[in-house]
Amino acid sequence: MADVRQVNEQLISLEGEFKFPVIMQARKQAESILSSCKGVVEIDFAGVTAVDSSALSFWFCCLRCVQDRGVQLKAINLPVEMKGIAELVGLEKQFI
Repeated sequence: MADVRQVNEQLISLEGEFKFPVIMQARKQAESILSSCKGVVEIDFAGVTAVDSSALSFWFCCLRCVQDRGVQLKAINLPVEMKGIAELVGLEKQFI
């Protein structure tokens, strides 16, 4: 199970497993929250317990959701496994 919740206007917290079986539900939750966000918003991965490549897809969907509205997303507390997947496919610079 993956959970996406808004802590405040500038922080979204993620919890649980961000893997293929649940990523679409998490994506819908995030897109709903992001639709009203402004400015710089941090997405906190501290509560994420497991990831697969779907977690990268989740991140890019979040970026796409806000790209035309001037919202800047910042990933914080990224899981080591997610960093490894990003490096493997050459996308690590998306998290700097």
